[in-house]
Amino acid sequence: MFQITISLNICLSLVAIALCSCPCKKNLEYYNICMKSAQNSNNACGLHLTEYDTCTKERYTHLESKVESIERSLNRKTHHVSFMANPSGNVKVVKGTLIFSNVLTNKGGAYNGKTGIFTAPVSGSYFFMVTFGLPTPSGSKGSDYIRMQIIKNGKMIGYLFIGTEGVWIKRSENTLIDLSKGDKVKLSIITIGTGFSYIAGGYRSHFSGFLIN
Repeated sequence: MFQITISLNICLSLVAIALCSCPCKKNLEYYNICMKSAQNSNNACGLHLTEYDTCTKERYTHLESKVESIERSLNRKTHHVSFMANPSGNVKVVKGTLIFSNVLTNKGGAYNGKTGIFTAPVSGSYFFMVTFGLPTPSGSKGSDYIRMQIIKNGKMIGYLFIGTEGVWIKRSENTLIDLSKGDKVKLSIITIGTGFSYIAGGYRSHFSGFLIN
C-alpha cells in the first residue's frame, strides 16, 4: 500500500523530471540504484521515493507562489486609465468647477462628464493637462485675466494664468501628481476678467489625464 500510494503521487511528473535537471531528480536516481541492488527490498528503497515526494511538493509550492506573484504583478500593470474631454460648445466663464462635458475617451471610466470630476480608480502617479482657447477680451483691458486651478481634494496642484494678448489666446497647464484610490481632481476658475465671456468649445479647449504607473 505504501509503494502504491507514493507511485500514484509521482507518476504524472516522472517524465518531466527525467528530462530536466530538477533537484528532485537525484531522489529517483537513488531509488533506481537501490532497486537494482539485490540485497535491498522495496520497503528499504521506499525512503528515496518518500524524499522525492517531499521534494516535488516543496518545488510545487515554491512555483505556485511564484505564479501568484507574477499574476499580482500583471494585474497591477493592466490598469488602463486615461481620459480626454472638451466643451461641446462655448462655455460661459463663471467661477467654480469647470465642466467639460463632451467626453472623447474615458478608459477606466474615471472622469465624470456631468460633474467635471476625475476620481482615481487606483493609486499611482497621474499626469493631467488642461488647454484653454479664448477670444481676445472685449475692450482688451490690461487688467483682464483669468486664473484657473487644477484641484485635488480641495487643494491646488496646478495653476494657469491667462492675460490679454493677441487676437486669440491659447494657454495650457500640466501637472504630475501621486493619487490614492478615490482622490478627486477637477478644474476650477477662481478669477474672471471683465472682458472674458467664454471659453471656446471643440478641440480649442480640453482637459485630459492618464495613469503613468
